[in-house]
Amino acid sequence: MSSSLPHRAVVVAEHTWNTGSIFASVTAWEEAFVALEASLPNMLAFRGRLSESAATLRAWLTLNEQLGPRLMQIISFALMAYDVETTDQAAAGRRDRAISLYARFAAAASFAQPEILALGAARVEEYIVEEPELAIFAHYLHTIERLRAYVRSAEVEQVLAMASDPLAATNLSYMALVEADLRFASATDSAGNSHAVSRGTMGDLLGRSDRTLRRNAWLAQADGYLSVRNTLAATLAGSVRANVFQSQVHGFSSALDAALAPGNIPAEVYHNVIATCNRHLPIWHRYWEIRRKALGLPQIEACDIFAPLSAPTKVSYEQAVDWICLGMAPLGEEYVQVSRAGLTHERWVDRYPNEAKSGGAYSGGCYGTAPFMFMNYSDDLVSMSTLAHELGHSMHTWHTNRAQPFTYSSYSLFVAEVASNFNQALVRGHLLQSDIDRQMRIGLLEEAMNNFHRYLFVMPILAQFELHMHELVERGQALTAEVLNGMLAELFRKGYGPAVAVDPERDGIVWAEFPHLFSAFYVYQYASGIAAANTLAERVLSGEPEAAERYVRFLSTGGSVYPIEALRVAGVDMSAPDAMDQAFGVLERYVAQLEELLTT
Repeated sequence: MSSSLPHRAVVVAEHTWNTGSIFASVTAWEEAFVALEASLPNMLAFRGRLSESAATLRAWLTLNEQLGPRLMQIISFALMAYDVETTDQAAAGRRDRAISLYARFAAAASFAQPEILALGAARVEEYIVEEPELAIFAHYLHTIERLRAYVRSAEVEQVLAMASDPLAATNLSYMALVEADLRFASATDSAGNSHAVSRGTMGDLLGRSDRTLRRNAWLAQADGYLSVRNTLAATLAGSVRANVFQSQVHGFSSALDAALAPGNIPAEVYHNVIATCNRHLPIWHRYWEIRRKALGLPQIEACDIFAPLSAPTKVSYEQAVDWICLGMAPLGEEYVQVSRAGLTHERWVDRYPNEAKSGGAYSGGCYGTAPFMFMNYSDDLVSMSTLAHELGHSMHTWHTNRAQPFTYSSYSLFVAEVASNFNQALVRGHLLQSDIDRQMRIGLLEEAMNNFHRYLFVMPILAQFELHMHELVERGQALTAEVLNGMLAELFRKGYGPAVAVDPERDGIVWAEFPHLFSAFYVYQYASGIAAANTLAERVLSGEPEAAERYVRFLSTGGSVYPIEALRVAGVDMSAPDAMDQAFGVLERYVAQLEELLTT
């Protein structure tokens, strides 16, 4: 007996996202692509002219407000079509053309920052007074001034912008390999049945009670990655070298500082995340021991991390929507109504796995489109929680796009992971406060532990791994598969403690599962995000006055303020360690509750 995935062509339309709301057809996309290409000379016509007058600067920024959203819509449409059918070569071609167009757009606009800097801070302030319509761009203009030391000449910035296309080749190679070309062996269960293994099905397979199936699925995935380990290592090493190159050309002291600078985030925040997570590893060691005893094993392995400790609670997509909307009720009627519409008839969500569809989940879309969500829903509590997570991102985007101009629509990843994890915490908290049976309560706590495992265990480990990688390259050392796998295996050995057996090769290749590592210093923000999210959710769940209202105001700030300031609007200060410690307090409470339920 073999389980298989449907072809994209036969997936029911109501289960897919409505890309037709961006462009009615590929022909319409092509027309928009050509039109935007034709607009590039209009951008270049401003080169050398931004010092002419306040009106000229306003006209330039206004042109970007007009063309920027169209560019992002062109890119979103292309990426979305590719992600749901990665073997579609026409879709792959459009994706590559869209990425190339982005590089050309960036090159055409690359003169702007050096010219704005040449004006000087005093003159920019005069322009803002002289031309009232520039006031909305004040934060953007001040950010450019703050980064003055790291902006090169117009010619160098143009070259760097043009280089973004070839420098992205390693990322594209990785995606083509793992999403389109790499195939995993099937996994056999204890009854001899065969199950398809893909990035989209692994979550479901690792959550099965059949240990034979779990272990075989884990081995099939790990061995698949190991079979191309050297190619994967070369792509990741190329990405790291590109980050180091960009940081050095711009004059940053390190790639880490370069990644943190746009958001004005002190490096201490990054190091505090790692230090706090390492300090609280004994909580995880306690959890692994509880899990080992519950499963009746001498040691558990990575394939047992998501093994169910209770009878599964089936949660259809429709039930998930209802529970999520109930959990969101403290945020107000508008939030709930918009969420329900997006999750259902407005078709923000591409719901289920299909053949050649990418794995995982994300929130996408852009300014001027719906905040679409990519899912591989599998009718369980974890999928429900993932849907709540992506809805958090999407509602963040919805509020931001409604309140802010295009210039501030790209909020920092540092705040993005707060919105997503906040939704999960609120839905989970609502259900745990409800009248549910013991099995579902255990299941909800398991789901919580799985979520914390990803964000307060795996991601901090990957953050350390990523920092080590960049430091090695900055010292002129090589990143081979052997180096990468050995480094990560050692981090897992420390993190798991004595209750978990580490397979050096297979645990070491886990980095290959994370495209996040191709975005410089992305992953630490999952840990900081879940910390802020749980701090804020605890306040809302306890009925603290104005906690919900402050949170919704935070969603509307977008990129109009720096991320740490945005979170202060919500009521949390991430420049201090308190929120990280509070998150581990929530984790410890969940571990204690789970232990009590499993021993009574």
